Amino acid sequence: MQLTLFDVPAASRAEPERPRSPRTPKPASPPDEHRSLPDKAEALPRAAELAHRLSTLLKLPVHLTLTDNRATLVSFRRLPEELRLRVHHLFLDAPENVVRAIAAFVGRGDARAQAVLEEFSQGKREKVRRTRQPGAPLKARGQCFDLRAIYERLNTTHFQGLIQADIGWARRPGRKQRKTIRLGTYDDRLREIRLHPALDQPHVPAFVVDAVVFHAMLHQLFPKEPGSCPSAHSPEFLERERAFPLLDAALRWQHEHLRALLRG
Repeated sequence: MQLTLFDVPAASRAEPERPRSPRTPKPASPPDEHRSLPDKAEALPRAAELAHRLSTLLKLPVHLTLTDNRATLVSFRRLPEELRLRVHHLFLDAPENVVRAIAAFVGRGDARAQAVLEEFSQGKREKVRRTRQPGAPLKARGQCFDLRAIYERLNTTHFQGLIQADIGWARRPGRKQRKTIRLGTYDDRLREIRLHPALDQPHVPAFVVDAVVFHAMLHQLFPKEPGSCPSAHSPEFLERERAFPLLDAALRWQHEHLRALLRG
């Protein structure tokens, strides 16, 4: 399980999760000069202390790994004799109530604990890197759909070319059984749109993929208010989305084929 923060849509609704075109260059990402990575010699004893506090609260051994992720700040996996926990280094200086919130989120998926973690993380945003680590560019061309072509068509038709973002298919997840799915996400710091690869299948109608991309593009036009729920959308956002052709049909198709998407 994991806690994904900032502008990643919540999983309760199926909704939106290159080589780049010269016509729509990606804006330079804000510099990361304010991000302060902890010194290893300093971080290790603090991480050990955090692991000990969590182990005491959870009453089981905790194997803790510090991360420098951009969005997923807490993730964990239960093993028969221990808990493997990955947390962002911004939690090294967490006060007691936040440490207890981590334990409650990990132990029982407490929604109130998640809200505490989100509020604390928002206050530490300067510690989260904005830029992508070196690696392969986003892959926009799938087996069935070319996301770059869809993005550019929608940008011209509905946004007068004002949206500037990268777009590509997300990595294919593991085969574990899921109950929810994020069809797409928008990262406001990197200005990246990612779609779930379950949509890249022959039986998925093109208008469904269009609707997911359109939704993700709206997140740049109507940014989320600081401190608001990650799944919240402003009235202006929803009104603009309702103007999208075949929106109701796309949402109905997503609902009727949710099981197939989860398997995909």
